Amino acid sequence: MAEAGRAPGLQHNPFGALGGVSAPPTVPPVEHRVAPAGSEPPRAKTRGRLVLRRVKKGRGGKTVVVVAGLRADAHLAESEIAKLAQHVKQQLGCGGTVERVEGDSELVLQGDQPARVAELLRQLGFRVAGVTS
Repeated sequence: MAEAGRAPGLQHNPFGALGGVSAPPTVPPVEHRVAPAGSEPPRAKTRGRLVLRRVKKGRGGKTVVVVAGLRADAHLAESEIAKLAQHVKQQLGCGGTVERVEGDSELVLQGDQPARVAELLRQLGFRVAGVTS
């Protein structure tokens, strides 16, 4: 019987009709491989480090994202820089250009979208620093 102040227990079991159904097959346990102590997982080789800047000055009030660190002599050829710029512009749906500045190349992308630029460059294998939000 129910105690004073408490409701009576359930009288109907909603899963009672499932008593005749067989249990699903069990899945074998997954083997977990443990790395030896002191070893680190191998890191993917990056294509280089790029720095993002958000610039508004001298551009008629328009905001652009500048990707610096595209040195042709370090890790990218001039043709690769042009292909990268074309690919990034197509993926982001924006305009842009490659500017040569003191032995370095900078990719100038129109619009204020540094988070999208950073994510795209990371997917392409670059390490990204600077403004990413």
